[in-house]
Amino acid sequence: MATPYYTKQPVYIEEPSGRYNNILDKVKFDDNPNAYARKNTPTRLNFPFTPTISVIQSANYSSYDLTHTNFQQRAFDSSTNMELNITAPMLVRSEEEALYVYNASLFLRAGMKMTFGQDDTPGMPPPVLRFYSHGIYENVPCMIRDFTWNLDSDIDYVEIPDPEIPKNIIRIPVMNMFVLSLITTYSPKSIREKFSVKDYLAGNLKGKGYV
Repeated sequence: MATPYYTKQPVYIEEPSGRYNNILDKVKFDDNPNAYARKNTPTRLNFPFTPTISVIQSANYSSYDLTHTNFQQRAFDSSTNMELNITAPMLVRSEEEALYVYNASLFLRAGMKMTFGQDDTPGMPPPVLRFYSHGIYENVPCMIRDFTWNLDSDIDYVEIPDPEIPKNIIRIPVMNMFVLSLITTYSPKSIREKFSVKDYLAGNLKGKGYV
């Protein structure tokens, strides 16, 4: 049975630096010598079953509280970076899809950790990811703030061999819900050289990730 998890979807998250050696690729490095060509290539997490995406953006204003007035004046402080809350169904209909969901959970959790100890480059902060959604959001630089994955008790599970210890078994629910929060981030250089409200309104900055 063909699985949509390995096909580029309207909604996905990408780690462009190749730090994770494309952990969600269909071909494992250990199984196919030709797969080494994919080492250090971007990792893309597809959401083939349309997720619910909530966008939060706000502005901060200071208040001038003058004596003997009925109303207060407001002064603009700043606009906050956009936050995205994603609730994504991850259905499992085969062992192949169960492995993808398991690796996807590892990818999301690794995306909140700095490199350390035995890593080749210890001390690197979590990577800046790119978020794409329905052509509305393109190349949005973001970081994972939190990730929730429940293993429910009232549902069937698919058993697969542990990729690291084949004699062990991993059980993945047939119906999963990934809930994660993303926060956007932009470098000072990019903001200074690329951003203007005029270009933003004209749609010229969408491909540069400004939202």
